[in-house]
Amino acid sequence: MTSQLILGNGHGLAIASDSAATYGDRTYEDATKIRGLKDPHRVAILQAGGVNLLGMPVSVLMNEWEETLGGARMSLEGYRDSFLSWLGHNLGKWTTQAAMDDKAYDALKNELKRLRRGNLLVLRGGVEEVLMGGVEGVLATVPDEEHQDAVLRVIQERSEWVADCTVFDSALPPLADRLFSRLGSRSQEDSWTPESLIDYWFEGLPRSEQIDRALHEYFRLMVGRHSGITGGHGIILTFAGYGSGDLLPTVASVIIRGAMENHIARSDEEAAPARKVADGRFALWKSVAQDQTIRLIIYGHNRDLMAHGIDLELGPVPVLPVDEAEAKGNPRVAVEAALDPDLAEDTTDRDAIEQWTELRQLGEKFVERADALSHRNYWKFMNTIARLEMKSLTDTTRSLIAVEALGKDLQGYPPTVGGHIDVATITLRDGFKWVRDGFTG
Repeated sequence: MTSQLILGNGHGLAIASDSAATYGDRTYEDATKIRGLKDPHRVAILQAGGVNLLGMPVSVLMNEWEETLGGARMSLEGYRDSFLSWLGHNLGKWTTQAAMDDKAYDALKNELKRLRRGNLLVLRGGVEEVLMGGVEGVLATVPDEEHQDAVLRVIQERSEWVADCTVFDSALPPLADRLFSRLGSRSQEDSWTPESLIDYWFEGLPRSEQIDRALHEYFRLMVGRHSGITGGHGIILTFAGYGSGDLLPTVASVIIRGAMENHIARSDEEAAPARKVADGRFALWKSVAQDQTIRLIIYGHNRDLMAHGIDLELGPVPVLPVDEAEAKGNPRVAVEAALDPDLAEDTTDRDAIEQWTELRQLGEKFVERADALSHRNYWKFMNTIARLEMKSLTDTTRSLIAVEALGKDLQGYPPTVGGHIDVATITLRDGFKWVRDGFTG
């Protein structure tokens, strides 16, 4: 993984990144994850997450794209969109449609395998549950005459869960019909098809036209929600600096998740300029990838750790015995799913449920109050950042990345954050400059 940080104010931006890169079970400490564009551009690009896009190093692709920029500056979002557009138009220079289809094959195969015998999340009555052992696990618990209905129910419940997932790229779902029409029309003698995958992974399981339709609909729902379809491992690119005509520094991020046809699958964030703080000055901060220790310093508490501690102390939600048919096959259901609190067997059951609910609400209020207090810490931090000169800004950025790496090391994590720390600045006057041993140049 990676730890990167951008701090900015009216003077400019300070950027820092570790240099650790993990490949399999080995970590190297020689990666350069910051790239500054040449004059007259006032932009740097930070890379985290994946290294290759469909087999080609992203650093090489950025080199080629930069050569097309010339001297014309654009908005910061314009730089990001220009790179994505260049990638889409040049995909055919380093990959093929067959190679992209292979990514879809891997995703569909793994999903069918998980559906058959893996543990997977499903929605039942709007409630997320973990289904153990997939279809095979369910069939082992129901009579033979119910097997076909059981298979269809699992597929539908899994489809509901997928449909409830966020669409990370709205341009992808409209391509689903064309994708599966093309894949389905191929000769099975020469290549795989969605139908041949179903035949293989559902061999020996109940099949029907209704089940097959449900599976194909399930496949379509995955497009835009499951990044494996497009072969994406999450390449995080953060564009930072000044667009044409800007006086304030800005950041604009995108996560690249592979490609489909000539479209680069991605999820992007709205550009965020430096914001005004209490005394009218401006400040900006943006962390990328591993930042738990940095956030602890800025906000003063670890929200996730606090919420997890409350969950452990409260224990699981109490359950009420209900009629098996009402529970749709489950002998016990959570209190939120119970039809009537009076189904509790006695007053003790009801008291336990009410007490658990009250404590849960109290815990949530406690976390909310801690969040409100931590917001004060955040604004103190931002007010400080707004006042720093460039030398102090770069020192602070470097120090926070060093503390993040130290925190991981002291807690015994694998060395996925580490190596030397690269630091750079971007200003309106000087553009991108590396900071070496405390000196900018």
